[in-house]
Amino acid sequence: MDPVQKFWMYENWLADQNDDAELAKNHAYLVASFWNPEAVKQILGDGNVHESTDAEFEESSELVKNLPKLNLDYTNASKSHRRRDKTLKG
Repeated sequence: MDPVQKFWMYENWLADQNDDAELAKNHAYLVASFWNPEAVKQILGDGNVHESTDAEFEESSELVKNLPKLNLDYTNASKSHRRRDKTLKG
């Protein structure tokens, strides 16, 4: 395998590991917030927190309500694919 390709694979693997660690950390914050929300607020501090007003919430809700209805037709997605039997020709 090419060294550049190995390095590229390593960088992608490392990014995946960091994403998994961030997900686990955020999940831990979520679970901990049920038991001790003040402690989680202390850990997180003021960063990465957005507080919206009631007017912003209502505006967002109306925006979501007015979005065009998506066509969620899953009939084609659930098709089963047949496997071909592999036979040796001799």
